[in-house]
Amino acid sequence: MTTVRLHHFVDDNDISSSVYGLVQRIEAVVKDVRETLSTWASRSEDRRQLGLMSDHLLNDIGLSRAAVAVEVNKYFWQR
Repeated sequence: MTTVRLHHFVDDNDISSSVYGLVQRIEAVVKDVRETLSTWASRSEDRRQLGLMSDHLLNDIGLSRAAVAVEVNKYFWQR
């Protein structure tokens, strides 16, 4: 049986740079996912707080109860 060694075909530096590039791409994806989840959590909490505001406070910031209902009923991923 013949054993083929990888280093005969690929330089160790090529493997290292490929792994490093892969790790960088994974880190970027993880960062994007964390930012998206953070945005969704913030948006959800903001809408929850908006729904709890009194009519007096809503009037102070220029929002009607109907406008608040539209915003509060959006899904967390919607802008």
